[in-house]
Amino acid sequence: MNFLRRLPQALARPATPSAGFSTMRDISELPSTKKKVVGRFGVEWFLGRRPTEINARDVELPKPSFDPKPYKLQYRRYPGVASGLGAEYFYREGQRSPLSYFHMRSPASGDTVMVGATDPRATEARTIDNYVKEKTRGFAVQIVLEGRGVKAYFEPKFPNMKVRLGVGAKVKDLTEYCKRDPDVKVHVSGKGDVVVLHGPNKARVGTLAYRLLKQMQPRLLPYTGKGAHFAFHPAKRKAMRKK
Repeated sequence: MNFLRRLPQALARPATPSAGFSTMRDISELPSTKKKVVGRFGVEWFLGRRPTEINARDVELPKPSFDPKPYKLQYRRYPGVASGLGAEYFYREGQRSPLSYFHMRSPASGDTVMVGATDPRATEARTIDNYVKEKTRGFAVQIVLEGRGVKAYFEPKFPNMKVRLGVGAKVKDLTEYCKRDPDVKVHVSGKGDVVVLHGPNKARVGTLAYRLLKQMQPRLLPYTGKGAHFAFHPAKRKAMRKK
């Protein structure tokens, strides 16, 4: 009877978290985290208590909040050949984040161009990167040939290029395509399964590469998988129809 009399009073008291209930406070503030207590099971094994929430399955990682002020001017270094773009590009009108441009020539830094902006994406523009690559290393693309009997070769040497798209298939003569652009060079691997095109810019290399690709792709490529495709871009396969 005494227990039943005390029960309503106990229910009327405000609920207080127990000493072992850790969700009412941040995990980093718990004594076990500060002391790095080990020897428990579950997520506390070996490393002490730690958060279990992760962002591995998030579509996008959480971004820091945008702080409009004060702006930070960040710079990116390019070779001296980037100065060929001139003031027409670096100081053009209508820029969302105006660029700062410095061309330095010294024994310590060498021939260097510094491009700065408040938005880091403006300093990493493709126009600058493509221009530097055009003046230095150029652009290249690979065409991969797959399937039994599929092979490309020179007979006897460049630019006399031949392609066979299977065992017993008719040999195609692609010499005309190799002569269309004298600045774009075509190379074939020793095994004959990789064709590499190298040239000064993306437009000229891509145009010739696509025309060669269309000549190396048979109609049944989506079903048999025999033929050519750009590297890292295989053709989509289709299921064969069963009778």
